[in-house]
Amino acid sequence: MGIGRNGSVKLLACALAVIAMQGCMGRYALDRKPVKQLSEAEQRSRGRGAFEHAREKVREVREGMSPPEVQAAMGTVIAVEENGDGHGQRKLMDGFLCKVGPVPLKERWLFGYDEGNVQLIGFAIEFVRKDAGDDNWRVKRLDRTPSDDCPVVGDTHLD
Repeated sequence: MGIGRNGSVKLLACALAVIAMQGCMGRYALDRKPVKQLSEAEQRSRGRGAFEHAREKVREVREGMSPPEVQAAMGTVIAVEENGDGHGQRKLMDGFLCKVGPVPLKERWLFGYDEGNVQLIGFAIEFVRKDAGDDNWRVKRLDRTPSDDCPVVGDTHLD
């Protein structure tokens, strides 16, 4: 009961297609979630319940992880507005408030919740890279008692 020549060719073609598709999709494909309005979904992702969820998920973040690995571990989703025009989509991560101080070799992502336009910061993930010219950011540490705040005008969206 062997696989005939036709079966072997089909099996090989199928395996190659799977490998090629994984490369095209990226190693850390994020779930897409339909939403009625992006602004409401973003507001929910910055609420207390979302922050509590992030506190649980951050246990999976390890030193040396890349930003896409952190996003996958934290359960980041791509929220897609249901109107279907293709322009209404954004990455949302529970509890993510902003990126702070993106200087050439260090960047921090602050997590917490926004309660009545007052942001309460709970923890930060700090990324570093060795060379300002590369995109090889890696988690350096998890700061459970950050003292920084989100800037008034800052980067509140994920790439």
